[in-house]
Amino acid sequence: MVTKYAVLRQVSRYLRPLQANSCPTMCTNEIPEKRPTWIETCPRFEVFYDGSFGSQLLFAVRCKALSVNRRTWRWNEGNTRLCLQCNRGVEETVEHLVLECSKYEQERESLMDVVHEQCGENKWNARCVEEDSGVRYLVGLDEECNMTVVDAMKDFLVYAWNKRQGG
Repeated sequence: MVTKYAVLRQVSRYLRPLQANSCPTMCTNEIPEKRPTWIETCPRFEVFYDGSFGSQLLFAVRCKALSVNRRTWRWNEGNTRLCLQCNRGVEETVEHLVLECSKYEQERESLMDVVHEQCGENKWNARCVEEDSGVRYLVGLDEECNMTVVDAMKDFLVYAWNKRQGG
């Protein structure tokens, strides 16, 4: 019969610290001078993930996982990369959904009102020339993250996604 003391002895053997000379490649008593590089690249805590549907959509946009036709054309019913919302014959990307698609023009106007109020029209136009067309700023990935703009973007994504789903 195994007693609880025998089990504790077995477990404590695994919990004891290893001796430095017993495993020289893995165990040393030295503290590393510099933090590992993966710690420096860990994502920062973001306050705008509040569990709402807008936060879920924002997360999907930031991870490049939003279910737009450019990403899902292989397994969706339409089997096309083109935007089926505006029928302009362009690929449906996140940039197209946020900045170009005519179906979401009304929602985009309220988003752009907030953006122009927060960062100014000239600064926004300068951002649009960049490679990402300003989407990094809208989703809070830019260094100059503005919570008001991110909240407006979450609202835009919810309205646009509901309209897209026919709701």
